[in-house]
Amino acid sequence: MIAIGLRTLRTRAGAFLGALAMLAIVATVVASAGQLMASALRDPGPGRFARADLVVRAPSQVTLGHGEAQEVITVARSDRLPREAVATLGRVPGVERAVGDLSVPLSVVGRAPGGPPAHAHGWASAALTPYRLAGGRAPRAADEVVLDAGLARGRRLGSELRVVAPVGPRTLRLVGVVRADAEQERLQSAVFVTDGAAQGLSGLGPGYDAIVLLGADRDQIERHVPPGYEVLPRSRASVADVGSPRALAQEELFAVIGAGGGMTLLVAIFVVAGTITFVTDRRRREIALLRALGAGPGQVRRMLLVETAVVGLLAGAVGCAGARLLAGTFAGALTDVGVAPEGFAVQLHWVPDIVSLAAGTVVALLASLVAVRRGLKVRPGEALVAAAVPRRRLGAVRAAFGLLALGGGVMIVIALSHDAAAYAVLAALCFALGVATLAPLVLGYPAAWLGRLVARRGAARFLAGAGLATGRFRVGAVAGPIALVVALAGSQVVALATAGEAVRDVSAQRVQADRVLVAGDGGGLPPGVAEEAGGAGLVATEVFLPAHGTSALPAAGLDPGTLAGTLDLDVRAGRLGDVHDDAVAISARLAEEGDVRIGQPLSARLADASPRRLRVVAIYGRALGLGDVVLSRPLALAHATAPLDAAVFVQGDAGRMPPGVRSLSRDEYFAALDSELEDGAQVQWVVAALMLLMAAIAVFNSGAMAAAERRSELLLARLAGATRVQVTRAQVIEALATTLVGIAGGVAVVAASLAGIGNDAQAGSLVVPFGQTAFVLALGAALGLLGTLLPGALIGRAGLTATAGLRE
Repeated sequence: MIAIGLRTLRTRAGAFLGALAMLAIVATVVASAGQLMASALRDPGPGRFARADLVVRAPSQVTLGHGEAQEVITVARSDRLPREAVATLGRVPGVERAVGDLSVPLSVVGRAPGGPPAHAHGWASAALTPYRLAGGRAPRAADEVVLDAGLARGRRLGSELRVVAPVGPRTLRLVGVVRADAEQERLQSAVFVTDGAAQGLSGLGPGYDAIVLLGADRDQIERHVPPGYEVLPRSRASVADVGSPRALAQEELFAVIGAGGGMTLLVAIFVVAGTITFVTDRRRREIALLRALGAGPGQVRRMLLVETAVVGLLAGAVGCAGARLLAGTFAGALTDVGVAPEGFAVQLHWVPDIVSLAAGTVVALLASLVAVRRGLKVRPGEALVAAAVPRRRLGAVRAAFGLLALGGGVMIVIALSHDAAAYAVLAALCFALGVATLAPLVLGYPAAWLGRLVARRGAARFLAGAGLATGRFRVGAVAGPIALVVALAGSQVVALATAGEAVRDVSAQRVQADRVLVAGDGGGLPPGVAEEAGGAGLVATEVFLPAHGTSALPAAGLDPGTLAGTLDLDVRAGRLGDVHDDAVAISARLAEEGDVRIGQPLSARLADASPRRLRVVAIYGRALGLGDVVLSRPLALAHATAPLDAAVFVQGDAGRMPPGVRSLSRDEYFAALDSELEDGAQVQWVVAALMLLMAAIAVFNSGAMAAAERRSELLLARLAGATRVQVTRAQVIEALATTLVGIAGGVAVVAASLAGIGNDAQAGSLVVPFGQTAFVLALGAALGLLGTLLPGALIGRAGLTATAGLRE
């Protein structure tokens, strides 16, 4: 039987070509996602600390809870290391040199737009990359500065330049220019001052972000640092660089790739299983004939396993090779939308290839066995009879998986209705997979009903109606992927539009200011800008509340005395004026979910993981786009990643602006908000693109296999007297009905996935954007019609003599 299986592959290569192509595409997408995830997990390299042997920093992770409820959180910025720790570690045996490093975000006034972010460091850090002097000398006084070649372009040694640091604007004198390798200069712009000046510019007082060690032994260092402190090898040194884009984006990158990869894998499993099931099901008569000729169930099973394994392994090999070519393109797309940091590159690894190859082949083998299971359980004669008539019911395994997927969607909608917009796509994915799995029932019967309606008059309509009524499994195989495309794209469109409109509405109600001040380079503003402009400075930060989960909650630092005429938070209980020190305000959503009341204490961790006992003194309603917790501004500045305001809201004219500050009108501010929301939507679409790609290809693949299955019927209809025009019309009618049913199924899935939107306090009213919705429906219609009519067109042009080639 193994020899028969291999001979079947050789003599009927065309029958397996669709499955091979589909499996290869799926393997390419899955292996590409795996390569991206593996690259995100890998050590990010030394970055600016290229000469380091070890880097010491304070703990970046904090453990919350106890026992089974224990969770580990990662903070945005580790605690500072004391200055005396540099000398202490420098005296450890084997250490050649210890250098304290500090990164201070700042803006260089007058620099060309579009360059990498600039950070100031002490001059001692220049040797760690190394940055080498290309002109001038090292800084010696607090008002002297050395710039990298990019920042120094167009400036002369001895000239003055203005910078805006967390402590405010400063005037410095250029005394030197340094150069590093091209990769480092592309990722960061470097400003070097004296070590004392760097401490003063930070606004955080004395201390270092990290201590870099040259020529150190790890065991020796670990014995001399406090418990919990991290000793990083050179391969992970850039993690300790606060200004490194790789360090800042690595966790977000892994989260996005992990979530997108997981959902893509679910779609891949469905597509592979559906393709192999369809291919195996088409061979029921052939398998029944083998049984009638004496082949036992075990022999037939081995034949199918060999055929499927060969196809799966070939497709997997092609897919893995394709992934190695395309993974870089996917990485570039992630970088373009801001998920992956600049310089992120795919580092190819063999593990994703093996996982993709094994997963695709195993799923294909299981699908093949499940598809033929019933035909192998009955006697040969019964198998022949069953193969001669259309299938009328689903298998138990397929029905169970379909119901399980639908149940998962229902659970998501019910259990997570308080955050319905955020989980709409996940719910839609579960519903869509359930609908596609049960497609012969939930989509096949409506198509059969349409068939009975159109079959009442005309030969073409009779042919189409008969095909729809008797081919529920064929119709379901084509309509299921159409429903999947419409469901995934439609839920994404509606969820993003609903969430975005809610943020716009709430922000428009909250922001009362006439002008909004922001940093010209997109960074932050020194706290002194708010005082000078007489406005409300807003510090963007985060807070961990262990009693409300381990995810960081967005928070804002505000001065209640500056909110009149600038920001209206819609206070529903308590007084915002009481927010000071450890007294905070929380959003109405957070108060309702956690049953929190005025005066109740909250155990919290601030952005730098500092433990704090907070007390609730106010509850407000307009939290979208602001945060779920409002801290006092001094507290937020003291513990933020950088002591900067994200924006300053000013009533009336803002007056003369300090250098590096942009003054936006309300319209300009909300236009910038729209742009920010669009950037966030692009991230979601990049994740969804892989799923939509596979679902779209599945439409064409299923359409081609369905057309091949009907080849005999349509050619016999021609032999019985039907004209080519009648056959073509029948195919068009059947394609229209199948596409319509698939689109209707996708629309129903979108509606079901957003059924809990009314319980989502942050989502507001449901928004269905007409233009984007029309595009999704048109996309589903185009895929459905092209996927079914293009393969069918080849059959429609076949002559009567083609019947001589029929195998049955």
